[in-house]
Amino acid sequence: MKIRRISVDGFRGLPDREFLFGSPSAPHAANLVVITGKAASGKTSLLEAIIAGKESVAAYGAALPDSEYVRSPNGAAKVKILWELDSIERERFGTDRMQIESESLFGAVVTASEHDPALVGMLLEYELDPTVSKVEYFHAARRLIVGGAVDATRLGSSPMERANRLTADDGKYSSLIRFIVAAGLGLDVDLEGRARPPGRVTAAFSKLCKTKTLAGLYRAGDGVFPGFQDNAGRAIGVTQLSSSEADALLFAVTFVRSGIRRSVVLVDTPELHKTDAEAKAFVEGLMALEEDNQIVVATRAPSIIGMVPGDRLIQLG
Repeated sequence: MKIRRISVDGFRGLPDREFLFGSPSAPHAANLVVITGKAASGKTSLLEAIIAGKESVAAYGAALPDSEYVRSPNGAAKVKILWELDSIERERFGTDRMQIESESLFGAVVTASEHDPALVGMLLEYELDPTVSKVEYFHAARRLIVGGAVDATRLGSSPMERANRLTADDGKYSSLIRFIVAAGLGLDVDLEGRARPPGRVTAAFSKLCKTKTLAGLYRAGDGVFPGFQDNAGRAIGVTQLSSSEADALLFAVTFVRSGIRRSVVLVDTPELHKTDAEAKAFVEGLMALEEDNQIVVATRAPSIIGMVPGDRLIQLG
């Protein structure tokens, strides 16, 4: 799944215009799209427009009031998104259409839009499985929830996770530390209960963080904790990770646990807690984490802006 283009009209925080996610002459949408502009120019709003358009077709969670999206009181807003389906998605949902457009209306509108059933089916799914494409959102103020000791007998996921996927609620990250423990104990299984290959979290974290490595688990009292090592071989606890290292862990475990592959990944401020050089390396690591994702970033980091040609750069403000 990828986005080919999005157009907005009357959407809060954005000008009325069309945004292309890659060259119109290219056979497929771009794998990396960079949204940039000065402060308060609408970078986050464009990510939110994608979320609003997606959720109006098929929602992971509860709908926000239309007033959150409409630019003026008593007005209306429209979001149109051209979605690109790969061969697996077309076969899965019984369509031969490579591109399907959704139109979402908000506010003072007379009739609701009708959506293509194949698109509804694709956008509705959120399974912790890499065969299921999905939309994922990493908000700007994201924070890894560490908490206390992890009880090895209680490693299930929260039923609220799916509902929170496209919100700015850090609760969607509450199962990540438990998942590291589960993977380390050999309890990382697919939907059929088959064990997944070991070391997936360690490998993913190594692509995003060069200063620490995941070094197994340790027990303290009744709890089990993930342990880390610095480049000098010193043992480090998860609460001792720097803010940038904890952010890298948040992304790495989310990608592995949720099976983010062939998906649209929205990232607000990838440079959070990072230098400009570190921000570029981080986005390069995200691109290498899994197969054929579309990474859409909202950023002001010069090094990330320089990663893409003009047809993959959206300038606001």
